[in-house]
Amino acid sequence: MNSWCAIAPLHKDPTKEPFIDVAVGGNQMPGSNCGSLVVWAVTAHGRVMFRVGTSTTCPEGQRWSSIKLANGYEVCQINVGATGLVWAVLMVGKALVRTGVTRDNPMGDDWSEVEPPQKDLRLVQISVGTDAVWAITHDGGVWFRKGIQGEISGVCEQLATGTGWVEMLSKMALVSVAPNDQVWAIGYDDRCLYYRTGITRSELTGKRWKLINAPLQLSRASSNASLSSSNRHSTCDTPQQQRHQSWSSLNRPHSTGEGTMLIREWEEQSRSAPTPTSLKLWQRTGDGASAKNIQQTSFQSIYLSEERKRSTNSVDTSDLNEASVANITISNESLAKSGESIVVSGKGMGSTVKINPAAWSPVHSVGSMVGVEAHPETDGSVFDPDLTGDSGVYGEDDSAGIIYWAECDVLWYKVEAGACFADPTNPPKWIADGNGTTQGEIGELWRINILDELKARLTKMPFDSSVRYEKAIEKSSWVKSGDAKCKIKNGSVYEDCKIELEWISSDTGLLDSGTLIILNSDGVTSIIQFPVSEITCVVCCSEPGNPRIAIHTPKLKRTKVIRLQFASDTEMEDWLAHLTSVSCQMNNVYGKPGPNSIWTTTALGDVYVFDPAIAEECQLSEDKYVQEMDVASKDLPFESILQNGFGCGSSLKITVCVHDDADRLSFNLVCYTTTIVKHKTVTDSHDIALHFNPRLKENIIVRNTYQSNQWGDEERNGNSPLKAGCDFTLYIVCEERGYKIYINDSEYTFYSHRISPTSITHLRIKGLLTLCSITYKSTSVIVEPSTMFWRQIGGHLKKVETCAAGVTWGIGYDSTAWVYTGGWGGAFLKGLGTSNTGINTMVDTHNYYVYENQRWNPVTGYTAHGLPTDRYMWSDATGRHKCTREHTKLLSMHWHWVSDWIVDFHTPGGVDRDGWQYATDFPSQYHGKKQFTDYVRRRRWFRRCQLTTSGPWQELGNTKLVDVSLYATGKPGTDSLIHVWAVATNGEALFRRGVSESCPMGITWEHIPSDQPLISISCGPCGQVWAIGKNGSSCWRLGISATKPTGVQWQNVEPPSNAQLKQISVGYDVVWALDTMGRLSVRREVQPNVFPEGTHWQTLPAMPNDPIHIDMSVLNAKQGFRHVSISSEQGQVWAISGAGIVCRRIGVTHENPAGTGWVTGIGANWQNISLGGLVNNTK
Repeated sequence: MNSWCAIAPLHKDPTKEPFIDVAVGGNQMPGSNCGSLVVWAVTAHGRVMFRVGTSTTCPEGQRWSSIKLANGYEVCQINVGATGLVWAVLMVGKALVRTGVTRDNPMGDDWSEVEPPQKDLRLVQISVGTDAVWAITHDGGVWFRKGIQGEISGVCEQLATGTGWVEMLSKMALVSVAPNDQVWAIGYDDRCLYYRTGITRSELTGKRWKLINAPLQLSRASSNASLSSSNRHSTCDTPQQQRHQSWSSLNRPHSTGEGTMLIREWEEQSRSAPTPTSLKLWQRTGDGASAKNIQQTSFQSIYLSEERKRSTNSVDTSDLNEASVANITISNESLAKSGESIVVSGKGMGSTVKINPAAWSPVHSVGSMVGVEAHPETDGSVFDPDLTGDSGVYGEDDSAGIIYWAECDVLWYKVEAGACFADPTNPPKWIADGNGTTQGEIGELWRINILDELKARLTKMPFDSSVRYEKAIEKSSWVKSGDAKCKIKNGSVYEDCKIELEWISSDTGLLDSGTLIILNSDGVTSIIQFPVSEITCVVCCSEPGNPRIAIHTPKLKRTKVIRLQFASDTEMEDWLAHLTSVSCQMNNVYGKPGPNSIWTTTALGDVYVFDPAIAEECQLSEDKYVQEMDVASKDLPFESILQNGFGCGSSLKITVCVHDDADRLSFNLVCYTTTIVKHKTVTDSHDIALHFNPRLKENIIVRNTYQSNQWGDEERNGNSPLKAGCDFTLYIVCEERGYKIYINDSEYTFYSHRISPTSITHLRIKGLLTLCSITYKSTSVIVEPSTMFWRQIGGHLKKVETCAAGVTWGIGYDSTAWVYTGGWGGAFLKGLGTSNTGINTMVDTHNYYVYENQRWNPVTGYTAHGLPTDRYMWSDATGRHKCTREHTKLLSMHWHWVSDWIVDFHTPGGVDRDGWQYATDFPSQYHGKKQFTDYVRRRRWFRRCQLTTSGPWQELGNTKLVDVSLYATGKPGTDSLIHVWAVATNGEALFRRGVSESCPMGITWEHIPSDQPLISISCGPCGQVWAIGKNGSSCWRLGISATKPTGVQWQNVEPPSNAQLKQISVGYDVVWALDTMGRLSVRREVQPNVFPEGTHWQTLPAMPNDPIHIDMSVLNAKQGFRHVSISSEQGQVWAISGAGIVCRRIGVTHENPAGTGWVTGIGANWQNISLGGLVNNTK
């Protein structure tokens, strides 16, 4: 397209009611379809018009619809934000806000009036972003409107109109807000371009204005270029020589030849197309004749004052005298004839300039008029070269590609940031560079004095010019690009795209910034763009024949997971290596993880680790760990999880802005609980440990506790210092006896504990207010599952177990035991940012299974011809997916077959001599002996494949294991004994002797006999060892001591009712178990050394509709949980859900070791998790 489309005027005569302002936005209106767009406009009569039917596919829309205003109101300016929020400025200096703007009603319902910041000020211009509104007053003052939330402004008038004005203490002529709330402006006095730095979601006002001195190129279509180039053309030899202008001319402080008044006048004309009644042209001097029937149009008043200032060596301006200006004329002969040229001539002009009105004017006027661009073959009069002399307005007669460097002072008139996305965390180089420093800062006296002193000192110092010094700062930028297919949102379709990864690093090796851009297949328009710092995990999610990776970005609003599919395994592994390397550099994680790390594996066998040391370093402040909660654009009531609860030593600092019409506010510390009532889950009746309830109209603050579905006795003493419309800070500190509460740094009251503060899990805030900030402090490091950065460590394992000493073991899919060497890398990292230290070759095997299904009929017996409703005759174990031996593919090029397809005679449930299992129907319980009522049968085939890779693991002997557990008896660095218990493939319990930090592999195995084969084992503090038998029952080891670490005998413990256990994890005073149905059970009242077996099992309620338990997009997703792990210290319980999501249990206390709820992290198809080393380092 690249052409203008003229819109039909409101009346036949366009001059009857022309438009004076137009605003476009609404492309991010909540709930709207992709391509939504809204257009608002203002006429010269002060009316507001809405364009019906606009979209990105039909930007011209269908018709204008007048929006009713109150009697006497006239609008002079209007602006619309990305979410559809509309603000308008009245002639009287007030503002109007359109309320009720939603996806279904983009025109809104009504207007709400907003007063100017002060009575003596008048608003003249307003710009709307997403959560920000900026305004300019008649004196140039800049004001910010607080309390705006664009995403829900359509349903809440208060969030559309805001709560008050904030003065920015600066003067600007115009301001423009981008969709991401970044702000651009034009100076009030200097007319320069400015950018507001420091704007974030939590600080929308920013910090300071920065002058933008970006290089400016003026094409031949620019009015300034035309004027400027004509002067230079007269003093240079050829136009070709003018293409190479000195770079220093860009930064000249003053104009060298052109008059600013002339430029301003030309800019005034260039804003609209030439018309027969207003045409002013600048042309070079020459011989020419006057036209007949002329009408004089004088330029005398415009140029007389500038003529005296022009350079004497400029041929253009020196030849233009007062008489020649006075005799410039416009011919009206052709005005009556459409399509003929307008002849402009005058005394002293060398040629006649021909302008074809058809090149500027629309030719249709039905609904919307489509402008027709001039074409050289059909509109020759426009493009006819003037051979009589040097050209006039358009100045040059050579190629159209000439670009002129601006040599004159640029006085900015307009800036519009509606389509500008400047990432504040990764700004463009021309913003990030320091060339935006104002002349005032450079000329400050203190700066000049310091520079003079440095120069004086430098002259006295000996300097050897032969010595070469390194540059102070040297940055390098790298870009990796490629083709792929992407899936941004939920769905099954991967679309073609181009991806670009850019990272900028200094010569010190540190990564300064990075950006990942996903473009459409055209390589021009972007699908999504975000900084590398948003990435929390890069994981392989390939399927046979489809190499894929998943990029997890949980903090992005648009998408939480980005999936990329590549054409080959080599491309996929290359991108996986680069994304992993860059994201690890950005998070400053290298080498061996700390002893407090959490280890996990995926369903594809990749090993990942989260090291809380980086978070601990960032959070530690004044002996407390600090978390700034995200409150930007949050709806009320606001609720957030307190990741570490609110025990003694914890504190909350809440800063809010109360609305003018607010009455009751509430700040609640909530104890999240889940109860089961008649098989339904009820989560609304939570206990509230502290209910802080300011009642503004009553001038009191009520404090109370809600427990067991009833309120306690209220505390009302003390007057309230809070009023409607005020800003205040609430500071709550948890002490041993109760809560000390401060308002605006003054102690207000003390509230004694009625519920144990360790039970608190959430903060909930209600009322008509705007949250400014919430600071949460805890005595231990704050680990938020959704923001954890998971780093791939290397290798291929099914299960990983670690301990507090940092010693880590793993088990492969072929039951081989491996010990972590302390390295990082291997085949997956492709040598990026790693060394070969501790990297060894790893070999693993895996079995592929397919099922052959048959149905019996009276004529032919068992055949492959089933009923129409039957499963596939060759399928997987579920029968839902068709799987044949011939079409089974390996996962990647690193796998290879090591056997042929073989009938499996060890299928669970038993088989006959041919490998068949029988059942009455599909699906059902299968058995190995045919019975009279069996009408279906199946047979399992398997084929073994082998993987060859490398990673930081060392093989541990030939003993095959199915489970392992570690417990460190001392702190890291003490080289104390580490207890290692394991289960061999034959079901025997094993104890590894001689394991320590200095000898992580140990010395020898000791066999521990048991009454039945075991499948799972776990060891914990105080000599506790629990195991799971093959029959699903549990047992614990009696008699373990320092002198006899293997104990004396096994004591059986009955499993939970109607449950068959398969995995167990032991903590200090609790035991968690997982059964074959995916349900979790907790062994209560475990007392080490007193009553170590506990008293009873508590099975957690199943929640079938909870998305963390089941996810049909994951092929092997199951109901319930896959794995559970608890720390040796009380309070840390983590699990992997049936959907492969990492989950953390909250509300775990001594009184309630089962906890009260789950907090979820990312879902990377996790399989196993171990936090044996996670220790709460309290301050």
